[in-house]
Amino acid sequence: MKRKEILERVIHYLSAVTGGFLGGYTIFNHTDILGNAQTGNLIKMVLDLCEGDWTFVRFMLLSFLLYCSGMVFYVLVSRKAKVSMKIVSLICSAAAVVLVGAIPSVRNHFVACYPIIFAAPIQWCAFKNVSGVVSSTIFSSTNVLQATINTTNFILDRDKETAVRARLYWLTLLSFYCGVALSGVLGLWLRVYSVWFCLLPIALTGAAYFWELRMDN
Repeated sequence: MKRKEILERVIHYLSAVTGGFLGGYTIFNHTDILGNAQTGNLIKMVLDLCEGDWTFVRFMLLSFLLYCSGMVFYVLVSRKAKVSMKIVSLICSAAAVVLVGAIPSVRNHFVACYPIIFAAPIQWCAFKNVSGVVSSTIFSSTNVLQATINTTNFILDRDKETAVRARLYWLTLLSFYCGVALSGVLGLWLRVYSVWFCLLPIALTGAAYFWELRMDN
């Protein structure tokens, strides 16, 4: 494997640490709200709608619109900006951490998660491609699917490329849940203030990416 490809994967794994950290942070500190994805939140919204709890429905609907806005932002900026969208994503993630860290006393858990909810889909779009495959760095369902399928195919066919893909998905999952574990351990100690430590994997991802750019030049 070439050095550039190795570095590309390192960037992907570091991004997954960030995704895992922010996902774990929102669940651990803000009553099981998942900032990285919307399936669980939308299920809660529909159930609250059935129960007539309009307060939570309103905040969940806004979180859904913010999540969609993050994707719209990505599409618009990717068409106009000359800078890499990975850099844009890192800036958005860092800004989200700073905003959440600056308002730790916000009592409404949804409002406290809104910056992360907006930044997450931008990271998803910017860091989804690695070594010719699609792999999410903000949630794990698709990675579990692909890791299992590719592992099974390798056992049956002994194809080396399938083994390489399986390893990539498993390592992405490991990186993601290392981020979750880190957020949980720090959350026990620092609670909502633990979010500041997410700047570390963001900075490491940025440093690795700029190193990759230097290699290209």
